Amino acid sequence: MRPESLVLITAPVSRPIQAAAGRSYSGVSYLNKPGAQSDNVHVVEFGDFGTPTSAGLKDDQPGTPQKRRRRLYIPNTLWTRSFAITGIIETVITVGIESWIIMSISNRYDTTKTDDGTLLIRSFLGLYIFGLLYELALAYDALKRENTFQLIGLCICNFGLLTYGIVQQRDIRDAMIKLAGDATSGHHLWGMYRIPLILVPVFLAVGTLLMVFETWKLHGEFSWSIYKNISADLQMNRRYTTYQVYIALLKFDFFFVFGTQLQILLGVKSLDNSQFISQAALVPTAIVSLILAARFCRLEMTKALIAVMVVICALIANLTTIVFRLYNPTENDGLGGFGSSLSLFASVAILLLTGTLLNSVLCMLNFQKGLKQHTDHFRRRGRGRGTDVELSQTEGRSRFILN
Repeated sequence: MRPESLVLITAPVSRPIQAAAGRSYSGVSYLNKPGAQSDNVHVVEFGDFGTPTSAGLKDDQPGTPQKRRRRLYIPNTLWTRSFAITGIIETVITVGIESWIIMSISNRYDTTKTDDGTLLIRSFLGLYIFGLLYELALAYDALKRENTFQLIGLCICNFGLLTYGIVQQRDIRDAMIKLAGDATSGHHLWGMYRIPLILVPVFLAVGTLLMVFETWKLHGEFSWSIYKNISADLQMNRRYTTYQVYIALLKFDFFFVFGTQLQILLGVKSLDNSQFISQAALVPTAIVSLILAARFCRLEMTKALIAVMVVICALIANLTTIVFRLYNPTENDGLGGFGSSLSLFASVAILLLTGTLLNSVLCMLNFQKGLKQHTDHFRRRGRGRGTDVELSQTEGRSRFILN
């Protein structure tokens, strides 16, 4: 009796495979010959066994549809949890302090007033709250998409909010003096809220230090994840790094451009209707342009991305004009009350938009070089439906030959 042998043939097979009996089988030609499958040869296809359900398979492998990734991302490592907890605690404390100040002043003074004092205080604190909440949303997005450069940007942004918290104290003090009506009452009102306003930058400073350390730890963790999916291709790694920086810049562009335009609209009450409408129209234009910039870059649409870059150049020109007008007393059109905060936001927005333009050129140079499949993969995995690149490339049906 001949010993039984097990031969694995993966179709299509170009080389003959030697069986135990000494005969040579060609994976396709032998199986297709009429009568070639004798009583001693049995062909078993993997598909006959159905979907594997072994617990040994990873959840992200094909063949385990019952174990889909969660659509809602939950940090699942020590340092991702640490970064998320740091961001949540910092946001809760600082937003709580700013919200308490707004409600306290609203209860003390008539909330229907539209004078400069109440308008400035609500604008400063409201914009600050929006910035803190937006930063928390970006932190969640960065952890979900494993974007190290976005985490670095968050550390810088947190330091920027810390600086803004220090700078805005002088503007808030001046606004409280206007609100109180005289210097004595204004300084008394400022004394009531001075300590809470000082505590906000203190908490942000502590949060920034923790975030810097946690980002350093997450850099190694995320770099390994990217390496596993893009492999050791250094050129492709550089292209993906450029793309990550570009996407991170667009997300920070949104906050600073929106914050700048909001302050302009609140402060330029002396503008006539046509000028006010043109400034207001820039808000949705900027938002749509930034969204399209990300989409066109991901889809590698060169002409469309160039058109968006022209719009970004127009935004830079408008913000530059605003900065020059801000420091011209005869042309600031009521922007003087927002002087420190508006100049800070506008300057940062100009720098970020300029960096975005330069990065757009680098991204276009990388078009049609194989990056799109990797960005699509990470996008799917960010939504919870992706698999590893190596696992997503199946080789077709395979067969066992029992001889």
